[in-house]
Amino acid sequence: MEKLVSIITPSFNHGHYISRLLDSVMNQTYLNIEMFVIDDGSTDNTKDIVEQYIEKFTKVGKKLKYIYQENLGLPGAINTGLRNISGEYLVWPDADDWYNSDTAIADLVEIFEKSPESVGIVRGLMYYRREKDLNIIRKRVEDNGTYPKKLFEQCMFGSDGWWYAAGCNMVKTEHLFYYYPNREIFWRSYFGQNIQLQFPILYDYDCITINKYIHNILIDRNSDSRKKYSYYENIKRQEGIKKMRIAVLDVTKNMPAYEKEQFIKKINLVFNVRSIIYALNAKEKNDVKFYYLNLYNNYPENAKRFKFQYLLSQIPCGFIIYRCGQFIVHIKRHILKDVK
Repeated sequence: MEKLVSIITPSFNHGHYISRLLDSVMNQTYLNIEMFVIDDGSTDNTKDIVEQYIEKFTKVGKKLKYIYQENLGLPGAINTGLRNISGEYLVWPDADDWYNSDTAIADLVEIFEKSPESVGIVRGLMYYRREKDLNIIRKRVEDNGTYPKKLFEQCMFGSDGWWYAAGCNMVKTEHLFYYYPNREIFWRSYFGQNIQLQFPILYDYDCITINKYIHNILIDRNSDSRKKYSYYENIKRQEGIKKMRIAVLDVTKNMPAYEKEQFIKKINLVFNVRSIIYALNAKEKNDVKFYYLNLYNNYPENAKRFKFQYLLSQIPCGFIIYRCGQFIVHIKRHILKDVK
């Protein structure tokens, strides 16, 4: 018998979108699926839309359950789902995204079933689609078949081809609940659920990437994870993301203390650098000084690359000179690219 796959989908006022996801799950060739839509305090027609699909799911041999809760944010909705699932595998697609292939779940499970115990996550590739016409804007990565299995640091810093797209990933629940025995991730904010569900597993296990575009990501400017933020919103978010990553290190049970200290230093460095860049782009003179001095005092070697920008930011018209320099570098890169 097929192993049970659990699907958790948080939804906040996504009634306009969620039918696409429900159709794509209902059409999966893999049958042993239970899906939980966690309505996180919606005020739209989410409840009506989801409940229309419950009988449809039953007719094709799948289970769908609608759960309403007061608004707790995405991690809070995930927690509600984690307390209800009983599957051996877990996926958690966003309500406004959907599966690109009817065999997406089957493909992920198949790789897990064929893989050794050293594999903890299986993921596929995705398309980014424009909201107004669903045309493909870009691929997240090229289908070249070369993806590393060790992705812990890439997940930590979002580097080297790592992506957080929720619906592309599948994990074993026995691994997940080893790190979260209370079936609860802890970050009480509107972000952080994806890294919490993957990060500890990636320290102890490999990740296999299948070369199939199994998922679609909707580019919606109003989405919490994709909208543009003001300077101060970005700084606040960056500080929250930094704290969340440091906190998740404690969930990674098998990490030695010395290694944890090294990662904390690197996390602080990365987010200090990001804050300087945000402050420079926002022309926040005092903040540039604050973040630069913090970088200089704690990471003097890394501060060198920002010394000129910092000095510019402290003089009249310095930000104009900085922006002109950015523009010239941008043009040069395009010229060199065209020459090649």
